[in-house]
Amino acid sequence: MASRIEGFDEAILSHAKKEFLEKGFAEASLRTIAQNAGVSTSTIYTRYSDKEGLFRFLVEEASAQLLEYVSISLNGFDHLDQTVRETNYRKYADMGFSGLIDILYDYFDEFQLIIKCSPGGYYQDFLESLVKIDAASTRNFLISLGSESYRTGRINDGFIHVVCSGFYAGLFEVVVHNMPRAEAEAYIRELRSFYNSGWKEYF
Repeated sequence: MASRIEGFDEAILSHAKKEFLEKGFAEASLRTIAQNAGVSTSTIYTRYSDKEGLFRFLVEEASAQLLEYVSISLNGFDHLDQTVRETNYRKYADMGFSGLIDILYDYFDEFQLIIKCSPGGYYQDFLESLVKIDAASTRNFLISLGSESYRTGRINDGFIHVVCSGFYAGLFEVVVHNMPRAEAEAYIRELRSFYNSGWKEYF
């Protein structure tokens, strides 16, 4: 992103972020953004195609960072020795969520845009991508444990997907409610404890 943010771009992005955060995507005005940035609307169209292109440029680095982090973390867990996974999954998860919280708070404004202010199905698509990664890893872990619940069909891939979706939707409440980081860490710790207790029923 750094190569694009120079001159007009820096002003456009700063005022665009403010406009989207205050009004949401639908009510945000490119004319207002251009006026506040001291450029013409045609300048914005030339650089970002349209309002959605400008919005996506603002948030894509944040969403890509989080998706990549979760994917790498869970892939690393999936490739650990079976015994290590079974005995240390809580410790591994603790380390992973510390990094996830870092990303959320490094890009807090951007995640507010994604979760609270995005166009159309942008947030739902982002959430779905995240859930698919987590659900696949959860399924693999249940299989590796020899989960009778999964083997017998008591729970299935659809169930895993719904539970993972509920977890991440709950996690993002820290952004929705603008929680200070210390409060968010305590909230996420209890949220994880709640879900971990539930998952033990199916191990």
